[in-house]
Amino acid sequence: MLGWLFGRTPVRVWAIKQIDDATLHLCGEGRLESGQKRKQMLDALRAGRFHGGVRMGAGIVINTRQLASVVPSEDLTLSDNGDTAQWQGRRWVVSYVPQRSWLFDGPLVAEPNPLGGPPALVSREDVSHIRRNVRQDAAPPGEVVFRPVNELEDPEKDLRTSIEQAQHWRKNARRGWRKDGTWGPLDEVERE
Repeated sequence: MLGWLFGRTPVRVWAIKQIDDATLHLCGEGRLESGQKRKQMLDALRAGRFHGGVRMGAGIVINTRQLASVVPSEDLTLSDNGDTAQWQGRRWVVSYVPQRSWLFDGPLVAEPNPLGGPPALVSREDVSHIRRNVRQDAAPPGEVVFRPVNELEDPEKDLRTSIEQAQHWRKNARRGWRKDGTWGPLDEVERE
């Protein structure tokens, strides 16, 4: 009630990531994050001048610059099954954008839901430009075999190498037990 008196009731909006010819790529419903009053936010939103954040669910905030459009909840209505929407006097097909793609900067592609259930369409990142740039002649020649790094190696190889290195180091270090029973450089006793 106090929020209503002071003009701080949250403005519920639909976050639209991308708009295609007949498809809306919809992130979901959220609320505007701003210190402005409700009427000011709605006026700025409808005029396309609102700049700020949209809080999605419990905590993620998306900047409006990363979205194609932010629409007040009362201006966009979803059908009962959520596969179509009524907005700007026309009917749109709705493709839901998964959270991993909310901050993706490139184009999205709508695909049938791989799980088969609602929603009917799910958006994914369009990576076709990567496929076009891949050169088929750049593939490695011959057959590539993936195996564990140590599959064909002798398990004692590293142990033998360490022992050989230690023996070589000791031999060249010129340190050891002297004839007088002390440990140290062998050169000092011979000089005396």
